[in-house]
Amino acid sequence: MGSIDRAGFSWVVTQRDDAAVLCPCGDLDLSSMEEFRSGLAEAMSCLRPPLVVVDLHEVDFCDSSGLNALIWAANTVEAAGGRLRLSGLQPRVSRLMRMTGLDRRFTLQDAPTGQ
Repeated sequence: MGSIDRAGFSWVVTQRDDAAVLCPCGDLDLSSMEEFRSGLAEAMSCLRPPLVVVDLHEVDFCDSSGLNALIWAANTVEAAGGRLRLSGLQPRVSRLMRMTGLDRRFTLQDAPTGQ
């Protein structure tokens, strides 16, 4: 399942191994928050308890709103008894995670599998 909004942001959810993989595409910013939340809801509905991998390989830009959305996503998944991991961080997004200290908040992995 997936969606595309007016700003060109889209997402798709797939199932790999024991994880639901949410693949957003486009800028993760204020204009894409509602679509990102819809994608997370779809991913969380796949498994109980959810293991959600957010594969960011198609996200080149993330601002403070995008970071807040990722924190919200982790809190939401953890509140449901699950886990959230990030994968495929582009250099720009990875640098932002390190600069803000959020690289310690999230579990980062190379491949978007449930391993």
